[in-house]
Amino acid sequence: MKNLFRILIAITIVLVVFIYFDNPVQENELIMGSNNSGQLIPQLTAEVPEPANIFDRPKEGISTLIGEPSQTLIDLYGKPTRIEPSGFDYDWWVYNDSFSTYKLFGVSEDVVSQSFAIGKDIDVTPYKIGQSLTDIYRFTLVQSEITMSIDSNTYTFSLTEADINTRILVQFDNLFAILYIDMEDQQLEGVRFTDPNTLLKLKPYDILYNGTMIDVETPASSLQASIDRANERQVVEMTNVIRHRHGLQVLESNYALQQIARNHSEEMAKNNIVINEKFEIPKFSDKLKESSIDFTRAAGNTAAFYFDAGEAVNGWLNSKDHRATLLGEWYTHTGVGVYSNYYTQNLIEQRMVKESKNDTSID
Repeated sequence: MKNLFRILIAITIVLVVFIYFDNPVQENELIMGSNNSGQLIPQLTAEVPEPANIFDRPKEGISTLIGEPSQTLIDLYGKPTRIEPSGFDYDWWVYNDSFSTYKLFGVSEDVVSQSFAIGKDIDVTPYKIGQSLTDIYRFTLVQSEITMSIDSNTYTFSLTEADINTRILVQFDNLFAILYIDMEDQQLEGVRFTDPNTLLKLKPYDILYNGTMIDVETPASSLQASIDRANERQVVEMTNVIRHRHGLQVLESNYALQQIARNHSEEMAKNNIVINEKFEIPKFSDKLKESSIDFTRAAGNTAAFYFDAGEAVNGWLNSKDHRATLLGEWYTHTGVGVYSNYYTQNLIEQRMVKESKNDTSID
């Protein structure tokens, strides 16, 4: 009887190993950002709530640069590594000298309109990257509704429970902060400081408004392609910043993987995969088989309706399966493809790869 039991255990182990190595590709479900469900709701009533609970604007840190001339950035940090377009009437100035100081600034008409920081050594006063959620709650009033006024127009941002858990909105004097939370580690992963007008253009939450809504023109196709390439680079860089912070190997870009990711995002967008559930996008595993890419194991993350790279990465980080992929310790290479607001992130493990775990340079 004991021998029969041992034989059954051995057979089970063999089957598990066979199943795993027969399909070593993890394909995660599509996740969707707030721009899919976000609503703009006009209020026709004359009764307008008064803005409340506004904190004094910080006097230190990168938030003080919002509203300053772009020359101030050059005076402080030198010329940016890259200047890239966005879909919201500002250009991203990217400073990627190291993982610990990685930051982006939105610049519109030579004025800084927002900043996005995930480097652990960036001064994001009154917060700190890596700060515990418990500590943040001690001095931050977390609200489900925040109201602001511009001229005679009034806008109320309405946060869902998911928003409050992962994307907290805080109002300062003529300034807003979106706090990106890593719910698994219960800490602050990144901070976006923005002026009120830019926040309205981003539409990161449901908005109830009385008056006129600020809108943004749809980019021309050539500009949208440039925006997509910028988002691809930023997803790769932000992923590596987070992996480095977790003590993981930095991913190298793989062009063939990138092409697979781009085609996948384009097919999702053009076939409106969110609504057209019956349409089947070719699987990542099938595309890998068709390619000449050598890999031991692989995984893919997808996302839709996130307004930029920082939002998409935060979405993956706060989804169990996508997080496991993004922070997979065995992965060595990545390819990211963006088409409009559809994102695909492919990762693979290749055995013969130079270790870069302790590298502190992004390039």
